Amino acid sequence: MARNKRITVSDVLKDHMHKWQRGDIITIEAGTGVGKSHFIKNGLYPVAKEEGSKILFLLNRTRLNEQFQKEIERDCKTDVITIRLYQKYEWELIHNNVVVNEEYKYLVCDEFHYFLTESKFNENTEDSFNAIIKEKNKIRIFMSATADAMISYLKFKNIEHESHSIPHDYSHIKELIFYKNDKVLEKFLGTVPKNKKAICFNKSSAKGLALHETFKNSLFVCSDSGTTKEKKYVDKDKVMNMLTEEKFAEKFLFTTSTLDNGVNLKDRAIKYVIADIGDVDTLIQCLGRKRIIDKRDKVTVIIKDISDKMINKLIRDCEIQINPAIYLKENGAAEYVKKYKKKTNNKIVYDCLSDDETGYKKTINELRFFKENYDKELYESMLLEENGYMNYIQSKLQQQTYTVLDDTYEKVSLSDFLDTLINKRLYKEDQDKLVKKIGLRDGRKRLQKSAKSLNVYFSENEIPYVISYKNRDKRRTLSNGQPNPNHDKYYWVIAKFQC
Repeated sequence: MARNKRITVSDVLKDHMHKWQRGDIITIEAGTGVGKSHFIKNGLYPVAKEEGSKILFLLNRTRLNEQFQKEIERDCKTDVITIRLYQKYEWELIHNNVVVNEEYKYLVCDEFHYFLTESKFNENTEDSFNAIIKEKNKIRIFMSATADAMISYLKFKNIEHESHSIPHDYSHIKELIFYKNDKVLEKFLGTVPKNKKAICFNKSSAKGLALHETFKNSLFVCSDSGTTKEKKYVDKDKVMNMLTEEKFAEKFLFTTSTLDNGVNLKDRAIKYVIADIGDVDTLIQCLGRKRIIDKRDKVTVIIKDISDKMINKLIRDCEIQINPAIYLKENGAAEYVKKYKKKTNNKIVYDCLSDDETGYKKTINELRFFKENYDKELYESMLLEENGYMNYIQSKLQQQTYTVLDDTYEKVSLSDFLDTLINKRLYKEDQDKLVKKIGLRDGRKRLQKSAKSLNVYFSENEIPYVISYKNRDKRRTLSNGQPNPNHDKYYWVIAKFQC
């Protein structure tokens, strides 16, 4: 029915784009699959063609660039739309005087969260962002499914912009699951049915390759640039076929975040999207690679948890970068050099040319500085409650509940063990084995050995067993006539009840 039709970017912007003037900045924040790229190719294209102007479309990933280039070539739209990587644009900023020709009236920055998320790895994102802001004779259009941080930065810099937002729709998520241990994930992957597929995003190419080698019916993808040694294991023909067909033939796809933006995978057989990705914006982008076909197309999302210990480390990592920059702001370059002269690992403070007698000065990469502070505040907010990271992601993905995969597997493993002990007399040695198997500890990390404590644990975690422990062996002899070595000793008996 029409009232259930999803709102698209074209629906929102069709009455606005004719009013845009040179110098305008437009931000479009919308989830995956609502037509951001479609609007440029089919809404803005005919307007620009009629005007006799052109569109420069900036993208952040090589494979996304390849996919989009094929689309505009197929649709015969290269007369108006030019595709270029941000990295190529940044290279031209260094080597050429004129970067964007006059013929380009529209400058489209797709996935513009790139400027912040990549600032931790690419010192040139500040230069490209500032150059685009200075292109005041262009209409600049910034688009992303994860635009919150960048829009906050625009507001922080008092950069005027016309903002459009389409609410995210995560109704296609069937279930949200977290996991803590990589071995638990491997066990789970081994249970995925033959007729179903899974995409697994990994924070490192080494981890992705290891899973690829473990699960043979799989495709491995990582960046084909840089010095990553794992890239030699990428089957480029299969990857290109995946990009063209928008599906992969194998059961599993193990990839890094190189596929985090724009790449579409349209396949009902993809029922699991798994991610071990630290940056939240990148994580959300990864989840969007599986494109939803209709309301019956549901997926289970499985995400690696970030412990409080790791969150504290991430906060410290942010502070390592932030604090020297703050010191420079508060005390000036001379004092900064005195304090940090031997420390070269700070990526926020750098030297640049100046007009004073020294010829150079210390300056701060404001994008990177903002990103580190933004992340630090986010991590600190997660520490304010138990399971803060999982609760934050649950809210971000608009889910009512979540489960932890490790708990499920621990219950299954423990249940299997307990089943072997039902109705048996457990004396001291067997009791000790059971206590170690359960591994229950109190707040001071002390192993809990009493049957009473274990029964409370069973009850609270809905494990359907109970230990009877006030049993005393009164038998003097065993059934074979031999003396009973456990005479007059206490023992436990485990019973199982129906849920």
